[in-house]
Amino acid sequence: MNYITKNKPELLAPAGSKESFWAAIEAGANAIYLSPKKLNARAYGKNFTIQEIADLKQTANKREVKLYIALNSLMKESEIAECVELLALLNEIQPDALIIQDLGILHIAKRFFPDLKLHASTLMTIHNSLGVEVAKGLGFSRVVLARELTLKEIESIAQRVDCELEVFIHGAMCFSISGLCLFSSYFGGKSSTRGRCVQPCRRVYKWGDRKGTFFSMDDLCAIDLIPHFKRIGISSLKIEGRLKPANYIYTVVKAYRSVLDAKDDKEALIKIEQAKEELKTTTGRPLSTGFLLNKNPKDLICPTRSANTGLYIGKILKEQKDKIELSSKNELPIDVGDKLRIVLKSKDKQFSATILEIIREQVVKITLSQVPEEFKAKLTGALVFKSDVSKDKNRLFSGKIEKFQDKALFKRAKAISKKILSTLRRPPKIERIGKKKSQEIELFISIKDIRQINHLHFPKNIKGIFLELNPRNLKELNKAKIKKSLKEKIIWHIRPIIFEKELNEVEKLIKLVAKGGFRQFQVANLSHLALFPRKAKLFSSYQLNALNSLALIELNRAGINCPHFSIETDLKNLAESVKWYKKSPILTVYGFIPIFTTRINHRLYNPKTPVKSLKKEKFFWSFDGSIGRLYPEFPICFLGDFKKLFEAGVYKWIIDLGYNVQKTGKHKHLKIPQSPSQLSKKFKGRTFNLFGQLE
Repeated sequence: MNYITKNKPELLAPAGSKESFWAAIEAGANAIYLSPKKLNARAYGKNFTIQEIADLKQTANKREVKLYIALNSLMKESEIAECVELLALLNEIQPDALIIQDLGILHIAKRFFPDLKLHASTLMTIHNSLGVEVAKGLGFSRVVLARELTLKEIESIAQRVDCELEVFIHGAMCFSISGLCLFSSYFGGKSSTRGRCVQPCRRVYKWGDRKGTFFSMDDLCAIDLIPHFKRIGISSLKIEGRLKPANYIYTVVKAYRSVLDAKDDKEALIKIEQAKEELKTTTGRPLSTGFLLNKNPKDLICPTRSANTGLYIGKILKEQKDKIELSSKNELPIDVGDKLRIVLKSKDKQFSATILEIIREQVVKITLSQVPEEFKAKLTGALVFKSDVSKDKNRLFSGKIEKFQDKALFKRAKAISKKILSTLRRPPKIERIGKKKSQEIELFISIKDIRQINHLHFPKNIKGIFLELNPRNLKELNKAKIKKSLKEKIIWHIRPIIFEKELNEVEKLIKLVAKGGFRQFQVANLSHLALFPRKAKLFSSYQLNALNSLALIELNRAGINCPHFSIETDLKNLAESVKWYKKSPILTVYGFIPIFTTRINHRLYNPKTPVKSLKKEKFFWSFDGSIGRLYPEFPICFLGDFKKLFEAGVYKWIIDLGYNVQKTGKHKHLKIPQSPSQLSKKFKGRTFNLFGQLE
C-alpha cells in the first residue's frame, strides 16, 4: 500500500520563546503549542504572558498556523480563581485548543467556556481505545496518546475510535509512564504533574556493584516511521521541547517537514535518510524509536552513558585555568559563543560555560567563559557536550508580531471570571453527609493477593477490602473459603495500565465477578469508566490525580461514587478542597507507593538487590511481566498526626498492604485495629507532602 492514502497529519512544534515560535514557523510547522506562565507542565520554562499569547495568536492566524495552549498542570484549590480568570482571557483570545490534564480545569472549561476546544494531555495516561472514547465523552476533541505505546497498539486504537489522535514523534522521554511518576514529588514536593519535576530519572544510581544512569531514557526519534503514521491516519505528530533552544526546534521541525511533504514512497525514503543526518546535529540525547517498534526495547536505556542533553563533542585531555584541550578532531561543529556542558568523569557533577575562543590544531583548544572553583583541576577525562548555539544564531529567528487590538480584553475577562467564581463557590449539588463524630473513621484495607484475607484480622466494622482483579485471585476465590461478611466487602481494583490487547481479558474478568454478585470496583484510569454499567458502585484510586474539589465533582459526574484524593497533596490544599466538596473523599493513609511505573525492564534490573541513590536512599524494583514499579524503602503514612485529617474533614482511610518492601511475607496474623490512635501506633512511614508543601 502506498502510504500517501490518508490526509497528511499536522506537524505540531513546541515553543518556549518567541525565537522558538519563529523557528517553528520558518521550518514549516502546521501548529505550535506553548504555555502561559501558570498552570503548565513546564513551570521552569520562560513561557508567555497573556498579552504575548494574544499577539502570537494573531501572528499565527496570519501565517495560517494553529496555536494550542498547554494548560496541562494539575491545579491546587488555591489556584481555581486564577485558572478561571486565565480561561476567561483565553476564551477571548480563542486559541485553536487547550491541552489539559486536570479534571477540575475540564469542569470549568466545559461548564463556562464551551467554545474552547479541548485536547487531553498525555499526562492523563490514555493508552487504549476505551480511554479515548471516555475522553471524547467528557468533552475532548483530541487525545494525546501515552508515549509508551507501540506502533501496532497506536494503529489498533486508531482503527477503533472516531476521535483525533496525537502522538509524540520526537524529543525527551520519561522513564515513568506519564501521569504516574511520583519520584520528584516524593522527595521534596516538586511534582511532575505540576510541571516542577527535578528529573531524578536522569541521576546516577548504584545497583549492586554497578553504577550508572539506570532510569535515563534516550530521546525519541520516529523519522523512519512517518510513512506508517500517515497510513494509519494519525491527526497530529508532536515534537517535544518547550525548553529547547530555537536552533534545535528549527532543525527538528524542518527534518520532519521534509519527510511529510514527500510525494511518494521513493522520495520519502530519500528524505528520511537526509533528515536523519540533520537530526544527528541537534543538541539532544542519543536517538531511538522509543517503544514504537518494541514494548521493551533493548536500546532505550544505556546505564553507562551520561544522561545529559547535547551533542557529544569529546573528552577533556588537559586543562589549564579556563582552557581545555579535547580529544576530538578539529572539524568539531562548534563556534565561539556556543554553550558547552561539562560533565565530570564520575557523571555526578557538571557545569555550563560559553566558548570564548577556539584554536583548531592537532587537538582542539577551547577557552571557556568560566570554570567554577570546585571543578578546577578535576576536568581531565570529563565529557563535553554542545548544549546550545550562540545567542547570535538564535536571534536569526524573528519576525513581525501582529498586535492583539482588543484593549478591553483584560477588563472583560475579569468581570466574567468574577461572575463565574460566585457560581463555583456555591455549595455543589452533590450528596451531603453529616459531620462525623470525633475519631470515627471509615476504614478500608487494600491487598494484592486474595489469600491475605484469611491471614489478616480485620476490625468488625471494616468498610471495604480492595483486591486486585486478576485471574489468580479469581481462581483462588472459591478455594480461599472467605467468610461471607468479608466477601461482601470486596472491592475489585482494576490495574491502571491495560494495553489494547488486554482489554478483552479484563472485560471477561469483570463479567465473571459481576455474575458472582460483586458490584463494587475501584478504577485507576479513565478507560475503566467504559467497563461498568451504571448500577456498579465505583471508587477511584489515587492514579486519577484529583487535586481539587472541582476534579472530585467531575469524577462524581463521570460515575465515581467515592473519589480518591491525590496522595501528593499537602494538608492545606486537602482541607480547602474538602471544604468546597462538602464530604470526605477517600485517601490512602498508609502504603508502599510506586514512585516509578514503567514499561521498561532492563536486563540489569535486579529485584533481589536494592538500587541506591548517591544520597544513600534505597529503592526496590518489581516487575509483574508487563509493568515495572520502583518502590521507596519506606511507605507513606499520614497517621502520625491523624487528628489533622479529621479537622480537614477526611475520615475515609485506606491502609494499603498490597506491597511490602521489607519482604516479611503476606502480613500473616496481622491484627488491624479500628481506632485512629491504635492505627497510628501500628503503622509508620514518611508523610510525603501532607505536612509539608506541594509545589
